[in-house]
Amino acid sequence: MSLIGIIPNPSSGKDIRRLVSEASGMDNREKVNIVRRVLRGIDVLGVERVLIMPDPYGIGHFAMDRLSIATPVDLLEMEVFSTPNDSRRAAARMCEMGATCLVVLGGDGTNRMVAQVSGDVPVLPISTGTNNVWPQPTEGTLAGMAAAVVAKRLLPLEAVSDCTNRLEICIGSMDRDEREDIALVDVAAYDGNITGSRAVWKTEYIRELVLSSAQTGTLGLSSIGAAFATSDKPNAGLYLRMGPGGKTVMAPIAPGIVNAISIQQVRWIEVGESVELATSPCVIAVDGERETVVREQDRVSVKLARQGPLKVNVSKTLQAAADRGLFVTNHDDSSC
Repeated sequence: MSLIGIIPNPSSGKDIRRLVSEASGMDNREKVNIVRRVLRGIDVLGVERVLIMPDPYGIGHFAMDRLSIATPVDLLEMEVFSTPNDSRRAAARMCEMGATCLVVLGGDGTNRMVAQVSGDVPVLPISTGTNNVWPQPTEGTLAGMAAAVVAKRLLPLEAVSDCTNRLEICIGSMDRDEREDIALVDVAAYDGNITGSRAVWKTEYIRELVLSSAQTGTLGLSSIGAAFATSDKPNAGLYLRMGPGGKTVMAPIAPGIVNAISIQQVRWIEVGESVELATSPCVIAVDGERETVVREQDRVSVKLARQGPLKVNVSKTLQAAADRGLFVTNHDDSSC
């Protein structure tokens, strides 16, 4: 069965960086419009079922209102708590029900929550957050058409999706159990002992940074590593230690904000390699958000792995679909 799950995060794009930078707004009404366009795109190829994560604002409810399409669309039956874990629980439930593609409206943090449970189900991310690296801006109608191609398995997954890296984090000590987490883009050791507003935007407090890849054309912490990006290391990660005495890079940390950042050490990381962070106590920030307070006696290691989620490449999918004529109908005109 072809089943598409749509996960619209009502909180994405509303963190403190909207106040301290010149980032554009993304309200929930626009997310409703995006979901409606996604549904119309999906309907072109007749997917068997679509499920939408419910939320307190009612993005899915408003998107379905007076929308006349043939594809059956329902809200996923689940309790919502208005926390980031809602996205994770919705993704897990959709995968249990046999989802063949997940469409995620959110930022790096939302996609990270989904990636914790998505397994080998392809994820099509639509950027609605701040400083997004993993999801890119995508027109909803095109995203829906691509999601339908993927969900119905009309093309091989390797032809329409990109394999991605992830960072596997392990925090352990002698007096408590190890804690494990993942990041899709970056892991930072942030000076301090409180998570605060969660979003990271004061780079002077960053002591160490691990990136799943170094690529240009990004905002946020990943832009620090973009200064060292090289085309001959497409799958390599990057470790950076901040401090004077080395190099200074100009990094666009947020829309309209470019900071000069001093780097003591830069080191490439290969897939399968682990790095032990030396900063403690500190706060570990994952994908741009402060998550975990680390004590002096704790030890933190970060491993670069190739087991990131399959990310649907919309342009690649639509081109492959065009090559196969999937959106062309041949009519029998023999009677003319």
